[in-house]
Amino acid sequence: MKTIAYIDGGNLYHGLLRGLPACKWLDIAALVKAMLAHSHLDEDHELAAVKYFTSRTKTYPHDPASIERQNIYLQALIAHGGVDVIEGYYNKNKAWVPSVDSRCQECSASANGFVHVIKIEEKRTDVNLATSLLRDAYTNAADAFVIVSGDADFIAPLDLVRHELKRRTIVFNPRQRPTDLRFHATHCWNIPRDLPAKCQLPEVIPVGTHGRTIHRPEAWQ
Repeated sequence: MKTIAYIDGGNLYHGLLRGLPACKWLDIAALVKAMLAHSHLDEDHELAAVKYFTSRTKTYPHDPASIERQNIYLQALIAHGGVDVIEGYYNKNKAWVPSVDSRCQECSASANGFVHVIKIEEKRTDVNLATSLLRDAYTNAADAFVIVSGDADFIAPLDLVRHELKRRTIVFNPRQRPTDLRFHATHCWNIPRDLPAKCQLPEVIPVGTHGRTIHRPEAWQ
């Protein structure tokens, strides 16, 4: 069965990888293949494409090297092959938001219970994923469609692909709590917490034919 996988990069990171630096050098195609095998589906799946939807991070004051690590990782995914990277973007703005901590409300930097924060908003990533899913489904690009996400924003496109186009839809949920997508997909499983450690990219990845290589960032050792 010809299958295409769509990876919600932000949901995968925050739901499964955040706080696990040794797992962030993730081979996404290997993770999808491992989950298809782990799920013991009745049919064989030929993974025709893996599409990774993400946005370039903005520098955080506490971690200025985050941009470099992400750039290295995206280069590694492309050089290793088997994954298409589709980018949205982040908006980084300052905003006043209400504080839930009484200590912040009493701080001299607070203004009537509001504190000044850096607000990061991801743009176009979910739209890019949903659009790609629907385009592939309508053009008969595959027989089955895998979404790696727990985001309920994908309920509508999942329903359309499953019920109107009569295609198999599979959800691999990065979060440990249940996702509403389980009611709208043909199959749904949570990704085991120990699986990413078994699906890592090679420590050194060659780029082109000129001897250049990409190495796992030291912070992810």
